[in-house]
Amino acid sequence: MTNHWLRYLKSEKNILPTTASPSSHWTPLREIEPNLLLKLEFDNPGASHKVRAARHIVRCAVQAGHIVPGLTTVIEKTGGNFGFGLVLACSEIGVSVELAVGLSFSPLKRHFLELSGAKLIGIDQLRAGSTPREVVEWHLANAGRLGKSYFYTDQFNNPKNIEAHEYETGAEIAQQLKDLDNIKNISFVSCAGTGAHLTGITRALLSAGYTVDVTLVEPTGCDSRNSIFVEHKFEGMAVGVKPPLLDWDLVSDTVHIDHASMLATKQRIAATQGYIVGNTSAACLAAASALTVQLPKSHKVLTIAYDHGLWYA
Repeated sequence: MTNHWLRYLKSEKNILPTTASPSSHWTPLREIEPNLLLKLEFDNPGASHKVRAARHIVRCAVQAGHIVPGLTTVIEKTGGNFGFGLVLACSEIGVSVELAVGLSFSPLKRHFLELSGAKLIGIDQLRAGSTPREVVEWHLANAGRLGKSYFYTDQFNNPKNIEAHEYETGAEIAQQLKDLDNIKNISFVSCAGTGAHLTGITRALLSAGYTVDVTLVEPTGCDSRNSIFVEHKFEGMAVGVKPPLLDWDLVSDTVHIDHASMLATKQRIAATQGYIVGNTSAACLAAASALTVQLPKSHKVLTIAYDHGLWYA
């Protein structure tokens, strides 16, 4: 075991309790329009909210002995943002990262993942028609032949994904809301890929004493609850599987946003706020803006700027 690894284990900031502790890096929460609060998660290291879950999952795996620097390679399927989080979390401890990224996802993201130090795996398999999940499963099944000891972070089924957003992201938002005057009711507008951040943030706000209703945003033509999906450009939502970490009992309403409405909102936010948000963030903002009319001062609409829009054509 290297001195670097011992320092990592002994460092106070890396010794987490059984639940995630708030990060020392807080992203802003701003009222960008009357009654509309935007949590600027693109201000995170890695430029998205996914770094929170990636770091928590990696650190818990380290504590449990599932990740050992010098021996373990972390493997995951991702559209990019979770991958950036894994690269950041693993670079702190000298652990390699291998990612299966679907070829339909942002080419710029794939390029920057490689520049950041990730190895993109299964390119030939993906070109031949395999899914990213099938690529990961093949590598796990052939780990011995490949000379690898893999740890699969499995963001779609790992409950620590929810923990990260309940005890870090959501707790952070709840604390920031205390600085606003007399907020009692929150309408949370969110999408769902894994469903972890919607579930975690909502639970945190409820635990903090807020009355919360949740609107799930979906691309037009998709119905994640019933596993109905169409092709769309909103990366990170309605990803082709029913969100496995989404607590559907928390969802009050579902709103469908089309591509034109997303683009119009993206352009409006850039022109009026100076924020170039991603497509998924813009879709949520489109739905959120429609809910802000004639609310009392004690009621705010909350949504998330998941990442910036520079990745996307």
